[in-house]
Amino acid sequence: MDFRGHYCSTRRDLEENGWFLTTRLSSETSRLLILIGQDHEAFLDAKNLCDETRAELVESHRQLQ
Repeated sequence: MDFRGHYCSTRRDLEENGWFLTTRLSSETSRLLILIGQDHEAFLDAKNLCDETRAELVESHRQLQ
């Protein structure tokens, strides 16, 4: 495989991962908003998931750059 083909495949994988993480963060943020004022422990768990997903997204973006 030549470099361009490898690069395109790698870039596509990184972009798909970024899209997946963005979608996941959106869902988790929606869940977080629903939990406000209802269940403090569930809210904290959801917040941690949002923080972890955001960190993964930042890393994915860094790799894409």
